[in-house]
Amino acid sequence: MKRNLVFFLVVISLFTGSVYAQGKVEGNTVRFKGALFFGGLRPDLEKRNFYSDIVGLEYNQDWQNNRGMSLINDLGFDYFHSLNAGVLSNVFVGLHLNRFGRGYDWNSYYASGLGIKEADYRLLYSDINLGITLTPVSNFRILPKYVIRSMSQSLDGTYLGLGAPSYYGQDTKTTTGTSGLIGVGFEFDLNDRATLFADLLLFGPFLLNSSGTYNSEQFRIYNGGAMLNYASGGYTFYSEKFSFGASIVVVPKLRLFATFESERMTAKSRSPIAISVSDNGLDRVGTLMEFVTATAEHNILVSGLKFGVTYDLNL
Repeated sequence: MKRNLVFFLVVISLFTGSVYAQGKVEGNTVRFKGALFFGGLRPDLEKRNFYSDIVGLEYNQDWQNNRGMSLINDLGFDYFHSLNAGVLSNVFVGLHLNRFGRGYDWNSYYASGLGIKEADYRLLYSDINLGITLTPVSNFRILPKYVIRSMSQSLDGTYLGLGAPSYYGQDTKTTTGTSGLIGVGFEFDLNDRATLFADLLLFGPFLLNSSGTYNSEQFRIYNGGAMLNYASGGYTFYSEKFSFGASIVVVPKLRLFATFESERMTAKSRSPIAISVSDNGLDRVGTLMEFVTATAEHNILVSGLKFGVTYDLNL
């Protein structure tokens, strides 16, 4: 009966499943970790850019080059303090850094012209992990955790309009945010060397309310004038994530691992100041659209494969 229950939980975790232990630790241990990521990234700023441009009767295509490699990913450590208190094996605390960069380009269309656009984009986030390890049976572990996530984005775009009117534009957007999240991980040892694992972030913000900043500034010079769109306010987000994979010991204390991960961070601006002005004065419709664009909920989508290594240092 107990074996059937364990098998059921493992199967569920593989289909629901950031992964922190990825294999049994012995005693008091610092586990160092680093990985590279290959996959897709679509920021919420893509949709905000799209809806902001609609007011100017300009239709943006989807951003291209969303897939790529990110070398600084899940870089950090976890410290596991052994308790050996029955089912409660240890407590852990850790820090992990993630960095994603993309060079996007896309075209836009307006009544009598073509927009050629490109932007450099960066997403950075760090997770502070606090949790415990529960070991109901010797080869199966459950890791409930609380995650404090700090996140920032930056986008620097350059736009060129070929047509009537023609234009040159620059776009700068930045966001920052912090939020408390709840998650849980699962680990199942196939043998002394190989471990299957899965993990999910499933609820937030919790305890630590989401807070941050949102800033957007777009300036265009037309052959018949100029326009400035500006918005600034708070910024909130929460995250839903699942991942699953496997690790294997290659030499004592050293593991290689591979995972598939999919994450959705849902974000929006809170109570922004928004304005749209041109050489003709205040654009009321444009101002309203800047406000709506900032406050609408949109997703940051990250999904792909992660390959990495962990090393255990026993204390």
